[in-house]
Amino acid sequence: MPTREEHAGSLRDSVTEALRRRIVSGDLAPGTRVVERQVAEQLGVSRVPVREALRALEREGFLEERATRGMVVRRLDPDDVAMLFAVRESLEAVLSHRLVDVLDEEGLATLDDLVTRADAHTRAGRHAEAVGANAAFHDALVDLARSRVLSSIIEPVAGRMAWLLNQHAEPAAMVAEHRSIVEALRSRDADRAAAVFRDHLASSRAAVTSLDGP
Repeated sequence: MPTREEHAGSLRDSVTEALRRRIVSGDLAPGTRVVERQVAEQLGVSRVPVREALRALEREGFLEERATRGMVVRRLDPDDVAMLFAVRESLEAVLSHRLVDVLDEEGLATLDDLVTRADAHTRAGRHAEAVGANAAFHDALVDLARSRVLSSIIEPVAGRMAWLLNQHAEPAAMVAEHRSIVEALRSRDADRAAAVFRDHLASSRAAVTSLDGP
């Protein structure tokens, strides 16, 4: 039976994850106030785990506290975006080489299925579902690398990348690029895979820059 401390930690983690999903999906857009009392009422919990979750998300960079408005969803400034892409590029170089070494046919089939699902949603005009399937593709890449160390390092960055790209990226373009990633991994060519990952990230960065520019 869980202790009181374990239960409190589990509740805090559940609230944190629920709020993180709403931010990453765009349900809570940048600049939106996140009110402790309202979140507690919506989730049917006390304000204590909500308060702890808000602080956790502030540390992760999803929220910021403003003197006049309280806690709000952050807007990433150009320096934040540049650094996020720089860090992600370094991590994806490691990830691509790891996947070439460990990815099996079942893993490739999983990635194929996610690309097919995203493509179907895109063709049907289901934008939110397409974005979700594309995000799931990147989550699967990390899971299939089968490295706890790599996962623990990538996941906080991946969450912020998904949040950023959900605001800007075009699902159809991402589907095509994800298909190229799968084919590169299937070839077992580490240099080719790394180059495809790099091109994909460059394309994503161009999409963000073009929509955030003057």
